[in-house]
Amino acid sequence: MLVRQANVRIEERKNLMGGKNSVFSSYLLEMPQFTGAGRLFHKIVIPPKCSVGYHIHTNDSEAYYVLEGKGLYNDNGTVVEVSAGDLTFTPDGCGHGLENNSDENLVILAAVLFNFEKDKDLSSLRKIKKAGTLTRIEMVEPFNGKGKSHADKLMEGDEFTGAGRLYNIVTFPPKCSIGYHQHIGESETYYVLKGKGMFNDDGEMKEVGVGDVMYTGPGFSHGLENIGDEDLVIAAFIIFDKDSENK
Repeated sequence: MLVRQANVRIEERKNLMGGKNSVFSSYLLEMPQFTGAGRLFHKIVIPPKCSVGYHIHTNDSEAYYVLEGKGLYNDNGTVVEVSAGDLTFTPDGCGHGLENNSDENLVILAAVLFNFEKDKDLSSLRKIKKAGTLTRIEMVEPFNGKGKSHADKLMEGDEFTGAGRLYNIVTFPPKCSIGYHQHIGESETYYVLKGKGMFNDDGEMKEVGVGDVMYTGPGFSHGLENIGDEDLVIAAFIIFDKDSENK
């Protein structure tokens, strides 16, 4: 399924979690698409002098990835500066907040997944990963695709708390691609951050660009190729089909 940028739902959220003024959330996934694994995958624009208030996560965890700008991040009571390329992770039982103290918009990706590993102490997973320190993996002709691409891991291992297995920023150079493949027991969402591509949506070819959201549900297939002259950069997010597991 393809949702064009113009059709992505945007909501003004006033005093979010007790924060200052308004922030603006773009809903990259709607609730039925979470298949019981989580509850939020948003791009959030935090204007100057606005904030997401400090809040504690219970039974879920949240990752922030800074796309643009800079701000003050409350990391479980300790305030630090974050900027473009930084990743923060707040596990179940810990708290966080984020304020834009600059003169330009602060833009983040926010993802909340439920905690299915409640027997584990997750507090040690709380962290801030600075720009340039994310784990990078090389992708050579992935799923019989073309060329050499790479992915930077936003979340890894236990950070998924049993709810998913992949959350990456993926860069496809010109003429590179990920081949057509099927997802069983899970879904994958692509969100275009830069460039343009050709999306194979379960056999139907569709051109995509910045701000478009591609959702491939459990049992369906997809692929993506860079058809532009610059890098195609996406966020890729795989979560499990917990609704089917619980039936």
